[in-house]
Amino acid sequence: MMMQEPTEELIKEWKDIYYKNKDNLIPNKKEGLKIVEYLKDKYSVIEIENQKLEKAVYENITSNEYSNSKLNGKNPIIKLFEITDDRLYLTQNEVFKGIRIIVGIELNSSYIFVEGSSMLYDELLAFTGLDKEDLKNYFLVAQYIKCKEKFHI
Repeated sequence: MMMQEPTEELIKEWKDIYYKNKDNLIPNKKEGLKIVEYLKDKYSVIEIENQKLEKAVYENITSNEYSNSKLNGKNPIIKLFEITDDRLYLTQNEVFKGIRIIVGIELNSSYIFVEGSSMLYDELLAFTGLDKEDLKNYFLVAQYIKCKEKFHI
C-alpha cells in the first residue's frame, strides 16, 4: 500500500525492480471469487452491507480510467468484508490503530480495496497477481514483487 508521496529515489527503485523482473513474469491475476475465497480461508471475516463503503469502492474503480478499464464494460459487483481476526488488529500500523479493517473486492476486475491494514492490502496484492496490462506498469510490477517477497506467496 502506497502511504507516501513518490520520490525520485522511489521511482528509480521501482524501475530497477521492474527491469530486473519484467521478463520473468507472466500474467497470473486471480479472479475476484478466488480472492474472496483466499480471504475467507485465511482470516475470520464477516460479509457486510454498507452502501457508503460500497459507493467508495465503486467510485475508486469507476473514477480511475485504468481501474475502470479492467471492468471490460461490465457493471461492478462489490463484496465487502469486515475482518474479525485479532491477528490483523495486533499488527495494524499506528496510523490505523482503532480503525476496523474493511476489505472490498470487485469480482469482475479483481480490484481490491483495504481500509485499516496496509499489511493485508500487501498480502492480497501478492495473492491477486497481475494481468497482461499490469505487467507493463513499472509501479505495479515493483509493488507486486515487493509484496510477493514479503509474504512468500
